[in-house]
Amino acid sequence: MRGDTSLLALGGPDGVPRRRFVDRGRQTILITVGAGLLVTLLISVLPITRFAYRSDEAHVAIETAAFLIPALAAILFVGRTLRAYSRTDLLLAASLTLTAATNLCFSLIPAVVDEQPGPFATWAPVTGRLFGAALFAAAAIVADSALSNPRRALIRTFVNVTATVVLIALLTAVFADDLPRGIDPHLSPETSSRPRIVGHEVVLGVQIVTLLLYSVATVGFLFRAERERDGLLLWVSISAALSAVARLNYFLFPSLYSEWVYVGDIMRLLAYVALLVGVSRELLTYQRRAADAAVFEERRRLARELHDGLAQELAFLRSEGSRLSGTSDPAVMRMATAAERALGEARMAISALTTPVGEPLDVSLRRAAEVVAQRMGATVDVTTTGKVQLPTAARQAIERIVREAVGNAVRHGQAEHVNVEIEANDSVRIVVVDNGRGFDMTRKQRADAFGLVSMRERAEGLGGELFIKSSPGEGCRVDIVVPNGRPEPAKGWRR
Repeated sequence: MRGDTSLLALGGPDGVPRRRFVDRGRQTILITVGAGLLVTLLISVLPITRFAYRSDEAHVAIETAAFLIPALAAILFVGRTLRAYSRTDLLLAASLTLTAATNLCFSLIPAVVDEQPGPFATWAPVTGRLFGAALFAAAAIVADSALSNPRRALIRTFVNVTATVVLIALLTAVFADDLPRGIDPHLSPETSSRPRIVGHEVVLGVQIVTLLLYSVATVGFLFRAERERDGLLLWVSISAALSAVARLNYFLFPSLYSEWVYVGDIMRLLAYVALLVGVSRELLTYQRRAADAAVFEERRRLARELHDGLAQELAFLRSEGSRLSGTSDPAVMRMATAAERALGEARMAISALTTPVGEPLDVSLRRAAEVVAQRMGATVDVTTTGKVQLPTAARQAIERIVREAVGNAVRHGQAEHVNVEIEANDSVRIVVVDNGRGFDMTRKQRADAFGLVSMRERAEGLGGELFIKSSPGEGCRVDIVVPNGRPEPAKGWRR
């Protein structure tokens, strides 16, 4: 199956998942098809909306786009095939390559070199586009599977596509004198009060068959986009929907084979524009991934420097402080405590630098809590329900709060086990419960006890609250509640 799909499903740079474009896929397709059919109806029926433009140059411009955009998309799907080993991507690459070659060899070049293209300029494109649409529909409905050797499959596929184009060209050229005219190129749609279903019956039949093939592709790619959460496939579905509407217009008046630019040509151009938008978004996402990879590699380098330098020195200071733990000198004890906290901060920074963007909150909290608890022989359980959607800054602040809470439980409360529960709906609630000896909340805190104050200030800085409940011999419970989504730091709060 597909091993690497569109990156539009990934979270944003701050770690918050974007609203998926595919979530609105069915609505988007319905609007696209509805708008296309409405435009077709209005222009075909209402005289005041009649549209027709006689221009060979416009046809050349449209055919240029019809060659370049599928060619670019084919290159993209070749890359996806090599990366994901996907048969669907292979078929899409083949379909788009055949379509691009057909538009270049059988439409664009004849239109440029021959002012009066003959039957070749009708029947060769008809055949090539029909095969391209068939491959397009096959890519949508054939079950996806992993290719054992994608490079070999691509070479074999492009050899077959090249052979198909050459065979169509040879057969059409050989029998060109015996082929009928598809449509009178001088026939105009602008004087007709109704759709002009004219032209050879085979040409009209091919338009209906192609319409059906693109309709199948629309539904197939829509379902695949929803199932695989692939934004590019949804744009492919939109392109197929517009192509189906274009074929309906070509059935009502086959301007594709005349001197006139009509509604079908506009719909066909829009289909390629939709494909170009999808390809552009995919390429931008690849660029974003490359930038994120470079940033992550630099963060890992900084983490290595911290670990091999600062963290090692702080670990030495902590060990020396532990050796002197029996002393009665309060200054020495404060230095030992400061070294312990500094080492914890260094480890927290190293953990943050090596954490991938978008890592689930329960995973990062489990790692942070275990680092603290296991050093003192305690165990940690982390459970989560619901979907957490918090920016990276908020996740890091919560991670620090949980780390401090677990550290207090095992260091001061002598806890042997700590439970961390995460519950997400409209807000995110994190509960840290330990089985330690607890403490008397009515007792005045020491002047140098900054841990609880820092935890509360971090929670309030995220627009949330922190509650602590404890009593001697009953352990301690810490509740952190922050808004789910994208909480903004409170004014005056600085990490």
